[in-house]
Amino acid sequence: MEKWKPLNMELRSWVISHVLRLEQTSSSLMRAILRMFNENSKSLGNQSSALSFKSKIDLLYDLEEIDKTYYNHLLKLMEIRNQFAHNPNATSFEELDNINPDINKYLEKNIPEEIVTDSDRETKLKAAFSELFKMAAGKLLVLEIEYTRGIEKDILKHINHQIVENIDSIWDNALTRQKEENVSTPIAYMLSGNPNQLEHFYSNFKLSMSEFTVKELEKIGGDNLKHIFKQKETTAETVEKINKKKESEK
Repeated sequence: MEKWKPLNMELRSWVISHVLRLEQTSSSLMRAILRMFNENSKSLGNQSSALSFKSKIDLLYDLEEIDKTYYNHLLKLMEIRNQFAHNPNATSFEELDNINPDINKYLEKNIPEEIVTDSDRETKLKAAFSELFKMAAGKLLVLEIEYTRGIEKDILKHINHQIVENIDSIWDNALTRQKEENVSTPIAYMLSGNPNQLEHFYSNFKLSMSEFTVKELEKIGGDNLKHIFKQKETTAETVEKINKKKESEK
């Protein structure tokens, strides 16, 4: 019977928690890329059916969001995590020499320059792991921020499209404001050439457009948010669009 050895749980927890953060960020990044807003999804959630960390990294590489260098860094971090998570003999970084020497050879190529030369080897290897983590985490977080900004841009495009589609009702709303204020209509402005009156109607029009925008933003959420980013137009939607066009042409 093999004798149990100290497991060095402090180091194991430190390594595992770092890579777990990377996996968490890779999931939220993939949701942003795919415009998936369900955090409990089967493929990108926390269920047993979810994609593996490696599968998500493979997708990011195939999408050309990470290059070969970052891809290799992430694979190596995953490999180290697996050793500390599943191998009872992985009680230190130096012990990895006896498990898979290639791991420490990789880490030694990435020891930070600020590490003093007289530091012991275990400290240097741990610092190299930390350095790889910071580089990988920074890359994934920047990508997530960039794709989140992309979502914001798409929402703005949606709002602008809705404004164009509903410009008549927005205009009518502005006219109603004018009548309630007992001010001349835009046609009268143009005939009189009074710039102050034109400016007054323009203010009312912008106010009506702002109110419309707020209402549209309030609609965005849940299934409505999913609809904005839906990449397909169903046959039923196409038929409905054709029928609406026919009705407007009568």
